[in-house]
Amino acid sequence: MTQLTGETSYLNIIKTRLYHSLYRSLVKIVIILTSSSVFIAFSGCLKTFFSFSLYNIPLSYPLLIATFLVIYSVYGLNKITDTKEDQLNTPERSQIISSHRKLFTYTPIFALIISLVIGIFNSWNALLVLIFPLITGLIYSIKFHPRIPRLKDICGVKNFSVALSWTVGNTFLPVINQCVDFLFMGLVFYFFFIKSFINTVLFDLLDREGDKKNKTITIPVVMGKSCTILLLLILNTTMILVIQLALTFKLLLINLLIFCTVYSYLYIFYFSHKENRLEMDILVDGEWILVALLTILL
Repeated sequence: MTQLTGETSYLNIIKTRLYHSLYRSLVKIVIILTSSSVFIAFSGCLKTFFSFSLYNIPLSYPLLIATFLVIYSVYGLNKITDTKEDQLNTPERSQIISSHRKLFTYTPIFALIISLVIGIFNSWNALLVLIFPLITGLIYSIKFHPRIPRLKDICGVKNFSVALSWTVGNTFLPVINQCVDFLFMGLVFYFFFIKSFINTVLFDLLDREGDKKNKTITIPVVMGKSCTILLLLILNTTMILVIQLALTFKLLLINLLIFCTVYSYLYIFYFSHKENRLEMDILVDGEWILVALLTILL
């Protein structure tokens, strides 16, 4: 009996060690994916996939690939220029980027070239849409003159420009060479813009202490935590109008617009009490993985 108890205890120890080892490996993989911009690029690609579904337009796989590549390149290059800020806000990510600087410098450039080639072969309109986040990203990240501030250094303008760069691709890539109701296109634009704006401000909320030290003026730094959360809740509430307007168009995926609105409320409330960068990456950027799965099921 004692021998059996000892064997059971030994097996439990092995199971516990395997579980913790597997968990640590999984966390490490997620950190690498989020640090390298692969995760957010994949999420952005699925966001455009959802946009195709909202318009009820057949998927263009080359444009989805181009979306992934251009997001990867813009965010990858941005992380190289933001090394100083990341040392305070996300030291673990900063360490990974610093130790593989060449990889994080050259792969975004290579991805950008491929995405632009895809855009050229598709149409000049597609190329213009794909270039837009690149231009915004450059103006956003780089200080061209000592007297001219980066968009990132201007309160609110940073969030507006980032949300706009996301929204232009999500809204207009699917409808290139398509005839779509202008009002419905505006509805899709507003939906993606508000979602993106909320997310950028929420990430700034997490980075507010580091931004204060770097003298980076963001909405959470100026307004404080409570007022910022209130602002995000008010913006998300305006999505109810989007849902009501979507009903007039008899949108097939109206349930998913409701899901996205409810989901936003949940993570705004959650991160108003808990601050964890990895969880925010997974739950906020990972929303579009859930939405894509639900879209396929519906």
